[in-house]
Amino acid sequence: MRNKIGSTIFVCSLAVVVLVFVLRGNETPVPHRNSVDAQISQYSDKYITRNAVVADSQFKNIAFDASPKSSFFQNQIAAAIRAVKFFKLSAKKGEVREYGSWIWTPIMQMTPEYTESVLSDAKTNGVNASYVSIDTYMDIFTMPKGPERERQKELFSQKLEDFIIRANKKGIVVDAEAGWRNWAEDGNEYKAFAVINYVKNFNAEHKNKFRGFQYDVEPYLLESYKKDPSSVLKNFVELIDRTEYFMAASTLKFSVVVPDFYDGKDNATPKFSYNGKKDYTFGHLLNILDKRPDSSIIVMSYRNFAEGEDGAIEISKNEMRTAKRGSYDTKIIIAQETGDVPPPYITFHGTSKNYLFKEIEKINAAFSPQSNFGGIAVHYVNAFLALK
Repeated sequence: MRNKIGSTIFVCSLAVVVLVFVLRGNETPVPHRNSVDAQISQYSDKYITRNAVVADSQFKNIAFDASPKSSFFQNQIAAAIRAVKFFKLSAKKGEVREYGSWIWTPIMQMTPEYTESVLSDAKTNGVNASYVSIDTYMDIFTMPKGPERERQKELFSQKLEDFIIRANKKGIVVDAEAGWRNWAEDGNEYKAFAVINYVKNFNAEHKNKFRGFQYDVEPYLLESYKKDPSSVLKNFVELIDRTEYFMAASTLKFSVVVPDFYDGKDNATPKFSYNGKKDYTFGHLLNILDKRPDSSIIVMSYRNFAEGEDGAIEISKNEMRTAKRGSYDTKIIIAQETGDVPPPYITFHGTSKNYLFKEIEKINAAFSPQSNFGGIAVHYVNAFLALK
């Protein structure tokens, strides 16, 4: 998408671009009665390490080459190319849908027996992708440079490689997951780039690799969001943009976890300008992630019922519609909750695994015909496996 195209193609495509913009502009926001209720953190406070939360001033100005050189003109070209694909909307035959789940247990606390048990049970229940938290790498990154830091880093990497080997043997791919609500804020960005830099280097140095990297950064939980949501969301979008650029030539897939109210339908978040375009957060993320092949957005469409008013299908439709209307390649993965979290209607906790599977099948049936549908993610593996 970043390659130059001839002026003839560009002129011919402009009309199509205008058509696409008009179609996308006809979206009428409709209030969503429960959108704000779903604002819960997906990463329990009891799991996050302090070094992933608190900013260390000594790292504030650490240099990472993560400044994307984009422009409004380049965005127009990208839109033109997407428009050419407008009618190629059917799902690829034989495409394997994602069925992922998060594992929050700190990697250094995982024994071989625990790892084998969790992965075996996950595989038995259909899981084919594991999102393993590596936030605790920040405890190593912030250590004084020296032999002990390198030793801890090597132990950390050995545990991760063991996890990947065991998962891959069971047909489960592994993504590195990291993030905290303040990672896009001034003085905290170094955490994000320290972690993605580690993942890039890990894949370069190891035979057994991560499939991808995932952010679970939820800035709407910040106190500053209440005063200035546009600035907070813009910082978040910029972090995603800079990370996509920083991933450069790596083969890592890139995924981002978002709530169900980042699109325009819910009127829960404002439109704001980024890189010459005014859009909602969801639209900005699509524009960025589409620059990287095999990217995905995981939407926390948390309801313990799939159909009907305010069900998981209904609150996910606009994200699917927006991706399809813009002819984006980025996949949309629908996430469901099984943890013991309030309010009760957002989680399958206290229900049965059989009931969860039936509701997931309804989601699959509703969205499988759409090429942007990437599959299902269940939060989180321990709670999911505990369902009877």
